[in-house]
Amino acid sequence: MQFDTPLGRDESVQKEYEFSYSLILFFVKSRFWLTNKRLIARKPNVLLFIPIGQDEVTYPLRSIAGIKTRTEFKFLLLCVGVILLLVGFSAIRSFGFPLLLLGVANIISAFQTVIAVGSTGGGVVAYSHVPWEGTEAKKMM
Repeated sequence: MQFDTPLGRDESVQKEYEFSYSLILFFVKSRFWLTNKRLIARKPNVLLFIPIGQDEVTYPLRSIAGIKTRTEFKFLLLCVGVILLLVGFSAIRSFGFPLLLLGVANIISAFQTVIAVGSTGGGVVAYSHVPWEGTEAKKMM
């Protein structure tokens, strides 16, 4: 993992975590570094299917109220996946196979694991990633 954030005096990285952003964009990763003074999170910015940059947020350990993981279900993504799957099956002889793949990817992506970082000020920032990395996310807590 590429870590290029300058560290303070007497600060060292204790743990590193990396999560896939989505099933379709498996090569785009969210990254977390835990130092002895702060939590650093780097999240990709994506427009449709195009990665266009990243956000980096630093949370001092004193201002973190809690970190939790949860599983989310996105109904609209599931509906789009089912529609693509049905259209793909009906047009399997011409252009249906790519639609089948997109449909399956959307159905799987409808389930996401979310890491939520809560601050002492009451704000919560959520980071989504693929569902099968949920156990790794729980290790982060």
